[in-house]
Amino acid sequence: MANNTDRDEILAFVAEKYFLEDHKQTEIAEMIGLTRSAVSRMLTEAREKGIVEIIIHHPFKYNTALQEQLKGQLGLKYVSVVDFSKQPNYTTLKKQLGKAAARLLTTLIKPGYQIGIAWGTTVQATIEAFEVTHIPNTKVVQLVGVLGSTRHSYSAQTLVERLADLIDGEGMYLYAPFIVENEKTAASLLEDTSVVQAFSRGKQSNIALVGIGTTKPDYCSLLEGKHISRQELAAIQSAEAVGDVCGLYFKIDGSLAPVDFHKRRIGISYKDLKTINTRLAIAGNPEKAEAVFGAICGGFINALVTDNLTANRVLELARIHCQKTVK
Repeated sequence: MANNTDRDEILAFVAEKYFLEDHKQTEIAEMIGLTRSAVSRMLTEAREKGIVEIIIHHPFKYNTALQEQLKGQLGLKYVSVVDFSKQPNYTTLKKQLGKAAARLLTTLIKPGYQIGIAWGTTVQATIEAFEVTHIPNTKVVQLVGVLGSTRHSYSAQTLVERLADLIDGEGMYLYAPFIVENEKTAASLLEDTSVVQAFSRGKQSNIALVGIGTTKPDYCSLLEGKHISRQELAAIQSAEAVGDVCGLYFKIDGSLAPVDFHKRRIGISYKDLKTINTRLAIAGNPEKAEAVFGAICGGFINALVTDNLTANRVLELARIHCQKTVK
């Protein structure tokens, strides 16, 4: 009787003949002296055991008309709008936007560049989709502090390390928490030599890779991750904030919201963020449209990867809030 290793070898052989060499099941059955139905069962077993993994790569469909409208009307440098016939679930949406952002980022990073990284699940999706490629003399810099005491897959420190590995670059870290208890602690940390040096490096980045947060509770990552309380979020909402980039909260017109949270965050300043030549955000879902629009108006970002439904909603907001509209 064949042991498990022998069995798996047979399953791999059958799967290879069927999936890679395009043999029919009847042909494979003749090769190994079994029936076609037995081969069919073996292919199923191979999938169940993980010997065979089936990955479907859906081709991207970009909405070039929306891309041009966003560029022309809102002055964005680079735009990718992934077209969906219907809104996918949020997890799928982030993965697809991450793939599109990785493609764009690949074209933007040049030898000698420095890339600043914020935290976020869409930034994580982008870096996860980025293919290993050697880009000489690159640096990857952390723009905001660490989220909490535990290691998050979407924290800036983790993402800096991952992207630096992928492009064979040098990771440069900010060893400080993102949120502290009070203004006094934040002020003390911001005077620390290592923190000052980290921010000095950050503003010299050629590209900033960021997400856009929203103050809507159902889609607020800081609330979901328990980094802020509902009471803190309510206070931020009461200041008319619609979203944030790097923990910098803004109103729908792009102006900074007067929130105490800013006094407790350790991250790149608004002034320094705007000195970075390309500020690329990855954000989708119409529920985030107000946050995306505010981020554009305030100059927090000047490049965007989003989906068609969100793009349409952002353009609607532009018609409402901006004096210059498309006729």
